[in-house]
Amino acid sequence: MNIRNIRLLPNARSLLWLVVVLSTLAMMKPMEVSAQVIILPTTRTFSIGTSVSVPDRGFIGLGGVRYGALGRTSYGTPGMGMLSLFGASPLFNHRATSQTLGSTQSVLGVQIIDLKELDRQVFQLGGDIVRAKQAAGLLSTPEKELPSRIPLALRNSFSVPR
Repeated sequence: MNIRNIRLLPNARSLLWLVVVLSTLAMMKPMEVSAQVIILPTTRTFSIGTSVSVPDRGFIGLGGVRYGALGRTSYGTPGMGMLSLFGASPLFNHRATSQTLGSTQSVLGVQIIDLKELDRQVFQLGGDIVRAKQAAGLLSTPEKELPSRIPLALRNSFSVPR
């Protein structure tokens, strides 16, 4: 028996297709949906053009901006203002006030790093530590410096001339 050979009323045929579609959807694996919410920060930009003299490791305040907003909202039912005599006015007339204040400041901190001087100080400290350990007997005395030229007998001992 084939579904096409069955003669049904027009409403019954629609109902049969609805049952077939719903049963097919019920057997299907549900789709997995994932979402990622990204909240971007609110930023305000301002700039300051100036020249200042700041000592090493010093701080200076360059400037700032103060801002504010004031909002008022009032709504109600027209003609119901007379009910204030009876104490029912707040039920029909509404007022709201909001205020937002803020400020943004720009502060500059300076630290000057002289890398050559820093290297010189580190090497000097390392040399002082080595000399102190040698004086205490914790390190052996420095070896003789290698000659700048290799003696002929030693040079001939290498397989490859250098």
